[in-house]
Amino acid sequence: MTSTETLSAADLDAENAPADMGLGEDWGSGGSLPLDVAERAFDLLMRGPEPLSVDGAQLGNGLPTRPIPLSELREMLLHPSCSRATRDHVWRHLIGQARDHRGAWMVAAVTLAIPMLRRLMTALAGAIPAERIDREDLEAEVLTAYLEALCEVNLAWSHPLLRLSRLTHTAVLRAHATGQPTLLADPDLTDRADSGRQTLAYPAGHPDQLLAQAVAQGIITAAEAQLIICTRLEGMPLSAYCRRDGLLYCTAIKRRQRAETALHQAIQRGDL
Repeated sequence: MTSTETLSAADLDAENAPADMGLGEDWGSGGSLPLDVAERAFDLLMRGPEPLSVDGAQLGNGLPTRPIPLSELREMLLHPSCSRATRDHVWRHLIGQARDHRGAWMVAAVTLAIPMLRRLMTALAGAIPAERIDREDLEAEVLTAYLEALCEVNLAWSHPLLRLSRLTHTAVLRAHATGQPTLLADPDLTDRADSGRQTLAYPAGHPDQLLAQAVAQGIITAAEAQLIICTRLEGMPLSAYCRRDGLLYCTAIKRRQRAETALHQAIQRGDL
Protein backbone atom coordinates (compact mmCIF):
# COMPACT_ATOMS: atom_id res chain seq x y z
CA MET A 1 0.00 0.00 0.00
CA THR A 2 1.33 3.44 -0.86
CA SER A 3 0.75 6.61 1.09
CA THR A 4 -1.55 7.89 -1.67
CA GLU A 5 -4.09 5.06 -1.47
CA THR A 6 -7.58 6.00 -0.38
CA LEU A 7 -8.76 4.25 2.76
CA SER A 8 -12.49 3.86 3.22
CA ALA A 9 -14.34 4.75 6.40
CA ALA A 10 -15.38 1.10 6.68
CA ASP A 11 -11.73 0.01 6.62
CA LEU A 12 -10.81 2.49 9.31
CA ASP A 13 -13.72 1.61 11.57
CA ALA A 14 -13.09 -2.12 11.20
CA GLU A 15 -9.60 -1.80 12.65
CA ASN A 16 -11.02 -0.37 15.87
CA ALA A 17 -14.06 -2.59 16.37
CA PRO A 18 -14.13 -5.52 18.81
CA ALA A 19 -12.95 -8.71 17.15
CA ASP A 20 -15.47 -11.29 15.95
CA MET A 21 -13.33 -14.36 15.52
CA GLY A 22 -15.65 -16.55 13.49
CA LEU A 23 -13.24 -19.48 13.85
CA GLY A 24 -15.16 -21.73 16.19
CA GLU A 25 -15.32 -21.90 19.96
CA ASP A 26 -11.87 -23.38 20.45
CA TRP A 27 -9.91 -20.77 18.48
CA GLY A 28 -7.55 -18.89 20.79
CA SER A 29 -9.17 -20.29 23.91
CA GLY A 30 -6.43 -22.63 25.03
CA GLY A 31 -4.34 -19.95 26.70
CA SER A 32 -1.07 -21.14 25.14
CA LEU A 33 -1.25 -19.42 21.75
CA PRO A 34 1.07 -16.45 21.06
CA LEU A 35 -1.56 -13.74 21.53
CA ASP A 36 -2.72 -15.32 24.78
CA VAL A 37 0.88 -15.21 26.00
CA ALA A 38 1.07 -11.53 25.02
CA GLU A 39 -2.15 -10.82 26.92
CA ARG A 40 -0.77 -12.45 30.07
CA ALA A 41 2.50 -10.52 29.77
CA PHE A 42 0.52 -7.29 29.37
CA ASP A 43 -1.56 -8.09 32.45
CA LEU A 44 1.66 -8.46 34.45
CA LEU A 45 2.85 -5.06 33.20
CA MET A 46 -0.38 -3.49 34.41
CA ARG A 47 -0.05 -4.79 37.97
CA GLY A 48 1.51 -2.87 40.80
CA PRO A 49 1.47 0.79 41.80
CA GLU A 50 3.19 2.04 38.60
CA PRO A 51 1.66 0.33 35.56
CA LEU A 52 3.02 1.10 32.11
CA SER A 53 1.41 4.42 31.11
CA VAL A 54 1.40 7.29 28.64
CA ASP A 55 1.39 10.98 29.54
CA GLY A 56 -2.04 12.19 28.47
CA ALA A 57 -1.06 15.83 29.00
CA GLN A 58 1.89 15.45 26.64
CA LEU A 59 -0.05 13.51 23.99
CA GLY A 60 -3.02 15.87 23.98
CA ASN A 61 -5.63 15.24 21.28
CA GLY A 62 -8.45 15.20 23.80
CA LEU A 63 -6.91 12.64 26.14
CA PRO A 64 -7.18 13.16 29.92
CA THR A 65 -4.34 15.36 31.15
CA ARG A 66 -2.82 12.78 33.48
CA PRO A 67 -0.85 9.52 33.31
CA ILE A 68 -3.04 6.95 31.53
CA PRO A 69 -2.33 3.25 32.20
CA LEU A 70 -2.20 1.34 28.93
CA SER A 71 -5.03 -0.93 30.04
CA GLU A 72 -7.23 2.17 30.31
CA LEU A 73 -5.83 3.57 27.07
CA ARG A 74 -6.83 0.37 25.28
CA GLU A 75 -10.44 0.85 26.35
CA MET A 76 -10.33 4.50 25.25
CA LEU A 77 -9.06 3.60 21.78
CA LEU A 78 -11.81 1.01 21.30
CA HIS A 79 -14.58 3.31 22.48
CA PRO A 80 -16.79 4.72 19.67
CA SER A 81 -16.30 8.24 21.00
CA CYS A 82 -12.54 8.12 20.30
CA SER A 83 -11.82 10.08 17.13
CA ARG A 84 -9.72 8.69 14.31
CA ALA A 85 -7.30 11.57 14.72
CA THR A 86 -6.75 10.65 18.37
CA ARG A 87 -6.30 6.96 17.53
CA ASP A 88 -3.77 7.78 14.83
CA HIS A 89 -1.84 10.11 17.15
CA VAL A 90 -1.74 7.56 19.97
CA TRP A 91 -0.70 4.73 17.64
CA ARG A 92 2.19 6.76 16.25
CA HIS A 93 3.34 7.27 19.83
CA LEU A 94 2.98 3.57 20.68
CA ILE A 95 4.87 2.48 17.57
CA GLY A 96 7.64 4.96 18.34
CA GLN A 97 7.92 3.71 21.92
CA ALA A 98 8.02 0.08 20.74
CA ARG A 99 10.81 0.89 18.29
CA ASP A 100 12.84 2.92 20.76
CA HIS A 101 12.42 0.84 23.91
CA ARG A 102 11.18 -2.58 22.72
CA GLY A 103 10.56 -4.91 25.69
CA ALA A 104 7.44 -3.86 27.57
CA TRP A 105 6.42 -1.36 24.89
CA MET A 106 6.58 -4.02 22.20
CA VAL A 107 4.29 -6.21 24.33
CA ALA A 108 1.95 -3.23 24.69
CA ALA A 109 1.94 -2.56 20.94
CA VAL A 110 0.97 -6.18 20.35
CA THR A 111 -1.71 -6.32 23.03
CA LEU A 112 -3.45 -3.09 22.04
CA ALA A 113 -3.60 -4.41 18.46
CA ILE A 114 -5.08 -7.81 19.39
CA PRO A 115 -8.62 -6.99 18.12
CA MET A 116 -7.11 -6.17 14.72
CA LEU A 117 -4.79 -9.19 14.78
CA ARG A 118 -7.64 -11.57 15.56
CA ARG A 119 -9.67 -10.17 12.65
CA LEU A 120 -6.65 -10.73 10.44
CA MET A 121 -6.51 -14.37 11.53
CA THR A 122 -10.18 -14.77 10.62
CA ALA A 123 -9.53 -13.39 7.15
CA LEU A 124 -6.34 -15.39 6.65
CA ALA A 125 -7.93 -18.63 7.86
CA GLY A 126 -10.39 -18.26 5.00
CA ALA A 127 -7.66 -17.49 2.46
CA ILE A 128 -5.11 -20.19 3.36
CA PRO A 129 -6.13 -23.86 2.94
CA ALA A 130 -6.54 -25.47 6.36
CA GLU A 131 -4.31 -28.40 5.43
CA ARG A 132 -1.38 -26.03 4.89
CA ILE A 133 -1.29 -24.45 8.34
CA ASP A 134 -2.64 -25.10 11.83
CA ARG A 135 -3.99 -22.37 14.06
CA GLU A 136 -0.86 -22.18 16.22
CA ASP A 137 1.31 -21.63 13.15
CA LEU A 138 -1.08 -19.06 11.72
CA GLU A 139 -1.17 -17.07 14.94
CA ALA A 140 2.62 -17.22 15.24
CA GLU A 141 3.04 -16.08 11.63
CA VAL A 142 0.60 -13.21 12.10
CA LEU A 143 2.46 -12.10 15.23
CA THR A 144 5.87 -12.38 13.54
CA ALA A 145 4.68 -10.38 10.54
CA TYR A 146 3.12 -7.75 12.80
CA LEU A 147 6.34 -7.30 14.80
CA GLU A 148 8.20 -6.76 11.53
CA ALA A 149 5.54 -4.31 10.37
CA LEU A 150 5.99 -2.29 13.58
CA CYS A 151 9.57 -1.65 12.51
CA GLU A 152 8.71 -0.95 8.87
CA VAL A 153 5.54 1.14 8.82
CA ASN A 154 6.03 4.75 7.74
CA LEU A 155 4.80 6.98 10.55
CA ALA A 156 4.34 9.86 8.12
CA TRP A 157 1.43 7.96 6.55
CA SER A 158 -2.12 8.36 7.75
CA HIS A 159 -3.94 5.69 9.77
CA PRO A 160 -0.93 3.75 11.13
CA LEU A 161 -2.95 0.88 12.63
CA LEU A 162 -4.59 0.15 9.30
CA ARG A 163 -1.17 0.32 7.62
CA LEU A 164 0.12 -2.22 10.15
CA SER A 165 -2.85 -4.44 9.35
CA ARG A 166 -2.20 -4.30 5.61
CA LEU A 167 1.54 -4.94 5.97
CA THR A 168 0.89 -7.91 8.25
CA HIS A 169 -1.80 -9.37 6.01
CA THR A 170 0.39 -9.08 2.90
CA ALA A 171 3.41 -10.65 4.61
CA VAL A 172 1.47 -13.71 5.78
CA LEU A 173 -0.15 -14.24 2.38
CA ARG A 174 3.27 -13.94 0.76
CA ALA A 175 4.60 -16.70 2.98
CA HIS A 176 1.85 -19.00 1.70
CA ALA A 177 2.07 -18.19 -1.99
CA THR A 178 3.54 -21.58 -2.92
CA GLY A 179 0.31 -22.62 -4.58
CA GLN A 180 0.52 -19.69 -6.99
CA PRO A 181 2.32 -19.79 -10.34
CA THR A 182 4.39 -16.71 -9.53
CA LEU A 183 6.70 -15.49 -6.81
CA LEU A 184 5.97 -12.58 -4.51
CA ALA A 185 8.98 -10.42 -3.72
CA ASP A 186 9.62 -8.28 -0.67
CA PRO A 187 12.24 -5.60 -1.42
CA ASP A 188 12.75 -4.88 2.29
CA LEU A 189 14.74 -8.07 2.91
CA THR A 190 18.42 -7.25 2.36
CA ASP A 191 20.14 -10.10 4.19
CA ARG A 192 21.48 -11.37 0.88
CA ALA A 193 22.88 -9.06 -1.74
CA ASP A 194 20.36 -8.00 -4.40
CA SER A 195 17.70 -10.32 -3.00
CA GLY A 196 13.96 -9.94 -2.51
CA ARG A 197 12.05 -12.15 -0.15
CA GLN A 198 10.58 -14.95 -2.22
CA THR A 199 8.25 -17.86 -1.66
CA LEU A 200 9.20 -20.57 -4.12
CA ALA A 201 6.60 -22.54 -6.06
CA TYR A 202 8.27 -25.95 -6.11
CA PRO A 203 8.10 -27.78 -9.44
CA ALA A 204 6.41 -31.13 -9.84
CA GLY A 205 8.65 -34.17 -10.07
CA HIS A 206 11.59 -34.48 -7.70
CA PRO A 207 12.06 -31.25 -5.73
CA ASP A 208 14.17 -33.20 -3.23
CA GLN A 209 16.74 -33.76 -5.99
CA LEU A 210 16.74 -30.05 -6.77
CA LEU A 211 17.41 -29.31 -3.11
CA ALA A 212 20.21 -31.89 -2.95
CA GLN A 213 21.81 -30.29 -6.00
CA ALA A 214 21.50 -26.85 -4.40
CA VAL A 215 23.25 -28.11 -1.27
CA ALA A 216 26.02 -29.70 -3.32
CA GLN A 217 26.61 -26.40 -5.13
CA GLY A 218 26.62 -24.40 -1.89
CA ILE A 219 23.49 -22.44 -2.83
CA ILE A 220 21.77 -23.42 0.42
CA THR A 221 22.90 -25.38 3.45
CA ALA A 222 21.86 -28.90 4.36
CA ALA A 223 19.96 -27.50 7.35
CA GLU A 224 18.04 -25.11 5.08
CA ALA A 225 17.22 -27.95 2.69
CA GLN A 226 15.92 -30.06 5.58
CA LEU A 227 13.78 -27.17 6.79
CA ILE A 228 12.23 -26.82 3.33
CA ILE A 229 11.69 -30.56 2.93
CA CYS A 230 9.96 -30.90 6.29
CA THR A 231 7.78 -27.79 6.20
CA ARG A 232 7.11 -27.35 2.49
CA LEU A 233 7.24 -30.81 0.94
CA GLU A 234 6.18 -33.02 3.85
CA GLY A 235 3.71 -30.56 5.35
CA MET A 236 5.09 -30.48 8.90
CA PRO A 237 3.76 -27.40 10.75
CA LEU A 238 6.55 -24.89 11.18
CA SER A 239 5.78 -24.62 14.90
CA ALA A 240 6.30 -28.38 15.28
CA TYR A 241 9.59 -28.18 13.38
CA CYS A 242 10.75 -25.35 15.66
CA ARG A 243 9.89 -27.32 18.79
CA ARG A 244 11.69 -30.39 17.48
CA ASP A 245 14.86 -28.50 16.53
CA GLY A 246 14.82 -25.87 19.29
CA LEU A 247 14.43 -22.91 16.92
CA LEU A 248 12.63 -19.62 17.41
CA TYR A 249 9.66 -19.36 15.06
CA CYS A 250 10.79 -16.06 13.55
CA THR A 251 14.28 -17.50 12.98
CA ALA A 252 12.87 -20.45 11.06
CA ILE A 253 10.67 -18.21 8.91
CA LYS A 254 13.57 -15.95 7.95
CA ARG A 255 15.88 -18.91 7.35
CA ARG A 256 13.37 -20.53 5.01
CA GLN A 257 12.67 -17.27 3.19
CA ARG A 258 16.36 -16.60 2.60
CA ALA A 259 16.93 -20.15 1.37
CA GLU A 260 14.00 -19.96 -1.03
CA THR A 261 15.24 -16.63 -2.33
CA ALA A 262 18.63 -18.19 -3.04
CA LEU A 263 16.98 -21.14 -4.81
CA HIS A 264 14.86 -18.82 -6.94
CA GLN A 265 17.87 -16.77 -7.99
CA ALA A 266 19.83 -19.92 -8.84
CA ILE A 267 16.97 -21.20 -11.01
CA GLN A 268 16.72 -17.81 -12.74
CA ARG A 269 20.46 -17.90 -13.49
CA GLY A 270 20.20 -21.44 -14.85
CA ASP A 271 22.41 -22.90 -12.11
CA LEU A 272 19.71 -25.41 -11.14
